[in-house]
Amino acid sequence: MIRTKVDLLWFKRCCAFHLQLFPDPETRSKLCALQDHIERECNGPLLRVPATSLHMTVVTLIDAAAQFSLPNEEVWKRNGERWKEVVERLVNETPPIDLSFQEVQASEAAVFVKAPEPPELQRLRSAISDAVWFEDWRPKPPRIAHFTLFRFSAEDWLPPVPGDAGLLPIEVKVNALQLVEEKIYPSVDIDVLGQPSCLGESTS
Repeated sequence: MIRTKVDLLWFKRCCAFHLQLFPDPETRSKLCALQDHIERECNGPLLRVPATSLHMTVVTLIDAAAQFSLPNEEVWKRNGERWKEVVERLVNETPPIDLSFQEVQASEAAVFVKAPEPPELQRLRSAISDAVWFEDWRPKPPRIAHFTLFRFSAEDWLPPVPGDAGLLPIEVKVNALQLVEEKIYPSVDIDVLGQPSCLGESTS
């Protein structure tokens, strides 16, 4: 059993910048069906991520909870255009990425569905982490591909997350990503700053 952690940012105003994947309508529908199943079977303090906010974060460039010597808006004003150019170039050099979301897991912070991290995604994340920095900070991307399905509204013991009921795997081909400014967490209100395409040639 996992002791849940309250999401203090839930639906609050923020200023953050991410490179994310937003699912196509078919994938979103499958993720929502998975959310429906978990809600029916799991009696925990679940906060459901809205359908239009479901996303996979590739890299967070500026975190909503970042603690720089400057406000996040100012950090982006000073670095954003350069970072945007770098990120778009690196995405353009990346071939389309095949993802297979195979397993639902829970942590103290979230319930999510995950896929193995393929080499193309790993290389893209590493390249962005090497190219983007401010003060003593660099991005620390997740080591898995995942869509967060739920956060938590209270501290409680989470019962075991139900099986996928035949709803997995969910196969996704990533042809493009979105560079976004997040204004209300979790990506409830965003501005899309760029939509770079994965144009590179596969080495496999």
